Amino acid sequence: MVAARTHPARSVATPVPGASWQAHVRDANQVSAQLHQIWRDYGAERNAASIAQTSSGTDLGTMPVARAATMNLISAARSRRDADRIRETIASLDEIRPSRATILYSDTSGPIDPASGLDVRIELLEQTSARGRPATVFECITIDVSAENEAQLASIASPLLMPDLPDVLWWATDPIDTSQLFTELVDVCDRLIIDSAMATQTAAGLRHLCSFAGEMREDVALGDLAWARLSPWRRLTTQFFDAPGTLPVLDLIDDVSITYGNSAHHWSGFSGALLYAGWLGSRLGWRTPGELLPVRGDPNVWRATLRAGSSGREREVSVTLRPTARPLAASTLLDVKLAADGGKAGVFKIDRLDENEISTSSDMPDAASIIRTVFAPIPGQADLLADQLRVFSRDPVFEAALLFAAWLAPSGFTGVAPR
Repeated sequence: MVAARTHPARSVATPVPGASWQAHVRDANQVSAQLHQIWRDYGAERNAASIAQTSSGTDLGTMPVARAATMNLISAARSRRDADRIRETIASLDEIRPSRATILYSDTSGPIDPASGLDVRIELLEQTSARGRPATVFECITIDVSAENEAQLASIASPLLMPDLPDVLWWATDPIDTSQLFTELVDVCDRLIIDSAMATQTAAGLRHLCSFAGEMREDVALGDLAWARLSPWRRLTTQFFDAPGTLPVLDLIDDVSITYGNSAHHWSGFSGALLYAGWLGSRLGWRTPGELLPVRGDPNVWRATLRAGSSGREREVSVTLRPTARPLAASTLLDVKLAADGGKAGVFKIDRLDENEISTSSDMPDAASIIRTVFAPIPGQADLLADQLRVFSRDPVFEAALLFAAWLAPSGFTGVAPR
């Protein structure tokens, strides 16, 4: 067994002292003017510090600082708690940071306030230098309104986009949304990032995303944090069949069992389980006659019988999804088992062992069993977001998996066990 390793300590961006502002405003011009003033004051303070060091003859050296020039990131939430979570995630981004992060939220739990205007907070955040790179400074703007005034958010977000940079929308709330805010923000963005695990109705959420993916502009890329959580599971699955001798076994797989996270402390891993099954089905040319159905005697377990193979050589493929409350599954998977030809041609397993490691095993006739342990830490929210921020093209593999998952998803089931 390989000794468990952990993530290196993450450097979190912290507020630059004195480089912040907070007020109630009515238009974007006030925000833009204040941003310019904050940057002027910040630059003047750094110049004064450098001159003072030179005049005193000290050789402390002013650490170089770079202003991030990567992208505009707009994030949307529906509560102060989610807005705070978004800010924490953005501050924890490593290696890739937005030039300007704008967090928008309308507090649906707050008192009714028909008065117009927006509460705005601006701050400069600094990521300390690391691995020979200079410190990086970027902007974080938080804008909130009452639920009645949500339509104002889009009108102020668009003028705040820095020119000549890609625009990314991180919709950090339920992806089933047809609000004016969602529509207007998508219209100005080059990439949309959602988390299908947050859908209150999983089947409806996946089908909504399918419809949206089919209708959105060709130059807009859709990303899903639930899909990003599956990266190690998809990678390890493909590695089973890298060798030429194992590749034909793919056409014999007839049983798939997936255990997904279903804890009250995390978003459900149900959408992740559906996307994993959708990935297998779309890649291997399986066909689904309908959605998953509850297993008799255990309504928390879902099963579907798919079809595979060409006419005259068809076979059935059983796909089973089981929930678990184990925290290790978090918002994704705990284990996967693939069997080929009833297990006679091979059995392949992937199991999450702990927060840092995943175990894989393969058993095939006339071959030695192979068991290995792989370092695959459970990614945090900042890791997932950073991976998605590096992608600006559409992912046809994800979109095919999403379509298949939407076909499989049982209508009306949220992904949370009815206990």
